[in-house]
Amino acid sequence: MDIKSKSIKPALAFLSFVLGISLLMFSVAVGWSAGTLGWQEINDAFQTDYQQTSRFRHTIESWFFRIADGHFTASDGLTDRNLLYFVQWEGGEAYTNCPELAQEQLPDGYNFLLSFDGAAVTIRKDGQKVEVYGDGLYRPDSLWELPGYQNYPVPSSYSSLTLLLAAAKNPAPFVQDVQGVFQYQHDYDSGLYGITLALERIRTVFVWALVLPLAAGLVLLLLSLVWHKHKVRADQAIAWCTSRVWLEVKVLLLIPFGFLSIVALYLCAGFFLLLQYPSNVLLYLTIPAALWWGYLYVNDLRYGFGQLKTHSLCALLARMLRGTELHYPVGQRICRRSALQFILCLPFFLFCALAALIFMASFWRSNWFVVLLFLLLCSIGAALIGGQLWLIAQNRRTASHLDWLLDRIQHGDAGTPLPEESDLQVVADSLEQMESRLQDAVEEQVKSEKLKLELITNVSHDLKTPLTSMVSYLELLRQEEHLPPHVQDYLQVLDQKTKRLQAMVLDVFDVSKAATGNLHLSVKPIDFAKLLRQTLADQDESIAASPLTFRVQLPQEPVYILADGERLYRVFQNLIGNALQYALEGSRVYVHLETAGEKAVATLRNTSRDELPHGVDFTERFVRGDQSRTDGGSGLGLSIARTFTEACGGSFSISTQADLFTAQVIFPLTHLRPEQEEPG
Repeated sequence: MDIKSKSIKPALAFLSFVLGISLLMFSVAVGWSAGTLGWQEINDAFQTDYQQTSRFRHTIESWFFRIADGHFTASDGLTDRNLLYFVQWEGGEAYTNCPELAQEQLPDGYNFLLSFDGAAVTIRKDGQKVEVYGDGLYRPDSLWELPGYQNYPVPSSYSSLTLLLAAAKNPAPFVQDVQGVFQYQHDYDSGLYGITLALERIRTVFVWALVLPLAAGLVLLLLSLVWHKHKVRADQAIAWCTSRVWLEVKVLLLIPFGFLSIVALYLCAGFFLLLQYPSNVLLYLTIPAALWWGYLYVNDLRYGFGQLKTHSLCALLARMLRGTELHYPVGQRICRRSALQFILCLPFFLFCALAALIFMASFWRSNWFVVLLFLLLCSIGAALIGGQLWLIAQNRRTASHLDWLLDRIQHGDAGTPLPEESDLQVVADSLEQMESRLQDAVEEQVKSEKLKLELITNVSHDLKTPLTSMVSYLELLRQEEHLPPHVQDYLQVLDQKTKRLQAMVLDVFDVSKAATGNLHLSVKPIDFAKLLRQTLADQDESIAASPLTFRVQLPQEPVYILADGERLYRVFQNLIGNALQYALEGSRVYVHLETAGEKAVATLRNTSRDELPHGVDFTERFVRGDQSRTDGGSGLGLSIARTFTEACGGSFSISTQADLFTAQVIFPLTHLRPEQEEPG
């Protein structure tokens, strides 16, 4: 269940980010386009009384001026039953769609009455008089734009007009035609009922397209921020997918992306109007499409910028060409590139020749000098091309000599000497001198190592006989009776030092045999874990007597490797002895064996009693951690451990960190088994 949640969280985090940003962008677009519509319209939409809105006032004003200017007659009729009228010119016939208005009486359901007596307008709403002119001066922010202000005098043509307009308190969605038949109004944008519908649409759009998307977008964006690390994983996964697309395809897709972005910016301006009058809604999907298309580009550059050249068709062709070239020697590659360079320049040469030919063709009939000049240019061009071909041939010759030198360096074989006129003759001579000096140095090094090993072997061999005699005579002396106590002490010290010297000679002898390849090995399948248990058991007495605590972790099942059991036993005997001698009193020694892949890794780790020097190779012969020590080992224990391990086919390494000493022995696992364990 935990794995499933971890795998789905990046998808949820990215989805929250996408939806959150999309909803916020949607809200911003709605708010931006709402500003172009006018915040007065937004404010009017939340009025509880539609007669308090600017749309209502503009509708009443438009009908007033239409009637007053003579653009309305009885034959036109006013079919909207939500608006009643009474119109009469002095000496003319009165026409109305509600006779009750002649006495300025409002029918049931009507609460607004505008009356004009030829000089000024009077408005009553819910029986109360409404202030129309304010201080008597008309200003751009005045609520009503009607004649009667001091700076907006009544036209003389209005002086004989009597006009009454009554508006319904709650407009109904029907009208009455000329024949008096009531019908439902389908053109909701006309009349007073259209005003209420438009205001309701604006309220709906404002709440559902601005407020709610804004709140939801903020919540989702906050969720994506909380899951930022999961969202980063999703971005990296998307970048991995987009990075597989060739760079040339990404560049070509920038063209439709730019066009889509321009269309999206243009559509943002009319977003609010679209939501009021939805028609081509799918067209507006270009806005989020452009946004997330651009996000893919940015995300790809952020996480896959270093792979742009890798996943490119041109880069692929270049790598294919490069891979083909690698099958050829270096000299042939140089020749092929120079030939390719010449071929790539040929189109330019041909273009220049064609341009010169066209230019000369228009003048050769009128001027022989132009013809001669053209022939001269052709000759020069041919000479230059010939020179290029000659240089290519010379480079080919030098490249072949370069291949000869590289082959000689690789195989160390002189072969056929270079011609004396070769460009690389000086390099060949220097190479011969370097080979001669290197050969002399190698021979000197081999001779020196041989003498060193012979000296160690001879000295070790020569010391064994007298040391054996010394040990024997010391043993005889210790058996003598009535020796003074101080003489017995001297004999005990001599015995200890002699045995130490004897062990050192044996160690040196073993190291010299391993270095000369004369070390006898009996490699066969052994149980690595069993060998470690046996080594620890044999040294159990020394371990119990030491102030150290051993923490041993060995697998219960066998761990089979190919090695010489006696030599490998000596390796861990030396490592454990080294820990017993030099580890910090009261500390712990860790002995672990584990399998890692196809290898068995044995690790011994302890804390040194003395400070470990930095940058010292403890596996070198006669190297000790503390050079001031005059007692203890010979400095050959770790060298023998490394030599025996490598001779058996394993790897041996020493690492130190402050006072922490770690030895590691690694052997490859084997499928072979000891003879007694093979099936009958």
